[in-house]
Amino acid sequence: MKKIISLVCLALVLCLFSCGKSTAPEKIKVLIVPKFEVDEMAGDFPGEAQLFYEKYCAGEDETALPHLPDGAHFYMNRGTGAAILVTGSGKTSCALALISLFSCPDYDFSDTLVVSVGCAGGSAEYTTLGDVVIVTAACDNELGHTADVREFEDTDADVTWFHDGSYDSVSSKLFDRSLAEKAYELASSVPLRSTETSKSVLEANFPSGDPVLREPAVIFGTALSGDSYWKGEYGHRNAEAIVEHYSCPDPYAVTEMEDLTVANVAECFGLSDRVVTFRTVVDLDVFLGDDTPESLWSGDANYNDSVSEAGSASIDVFEPAMHNLFDAASPVIDAAL
Repeated sequence: MKKIISLVCLALVLCLFSCGKSTAPEKIKVLIVPKFEVDEMAGDFPGEAQLFYEKYCAGEDETALPHLPDGAHFYMNRGTGAAILVTGSGKTSCALALISLFSCPDYDFSDTLVVSVGCAGGSAEYTTLGDVVIVTAACDNELGHTADVREFEDTDADVTWFHDGSYDSVSSKLFDRSLAEKAYELASSVPLRSTETSKSVLEANFPSGDPVLREPAVIFGTALSGDSYWKGEYGHRNAEAIVEHYSCPDPYAVTEMEDLTVANVAECFGLSDRVVTFRTVVDLDVFLGDDTPESLWSGDANYNDSVSEAGSASIDVFEPAMHNLFDAASPVIDAAL
């Protein structure tokens, strides 16, 4: 009996010793953070992740992470130190995915550059289709108070958003300016794509000489983060008012869902000075042609259906814009690797 007890005790000691052993966490040099992919990760129509996966993590299987939300995926190239975290769309999925990865002890983020990439709607007064915006600040479109203009005493009110100071610690964030400027130096000379169809749609909707008719370029701008899609005059005015209220260094440029989340989570993990964000413009914040809210979003309406020859659904810039996003961001990733 004593022999059996001794053997059991020895087994427990060996088990504890084995469980206590740990390997050094793997260093991630560059973490690429797209938000979604369209179908497959390689070889078909590209979403935000595919082109980056094909260059930096080609052939790598998905790596499991604890508590990763549905729709999120993680890939690691251990040979180069490049990793891709597809977070899923929206503030909540993005936050959960980033926290899952940054809190995982298997990885070392002490020298990681975080490159957040994605598509966006653009300000028709500042951007054009196919632009790549290096985001220098992000503001929340939903932390505050808004009302339908029909509820106002003055139904011609220019702005329907009201600031709430209780959210100020998380409702706006600046990205590291020096890092953004280094990214611009590497990306600004990259030739960007457009399409004849998107150009003709813009020409049909805007007067000759309007800035939106220019060729796409890499520019600085502020992002407005919100989980609800919107278009129109009042949304545009609110966006400009929010960006002005928070004294952002560059004009309101794009609307998207996750940039402020990336900034807030990065700050929690001490990575604020190592995040650079690229957004490519695939839509505008105005209604084009005969577009209406009902025609775009109600019932069985589908963005891919033909709304009008000069409307939003005839814009074919998404795939070229994905290449613009990759072409602008990849020199920054290459330099970091």
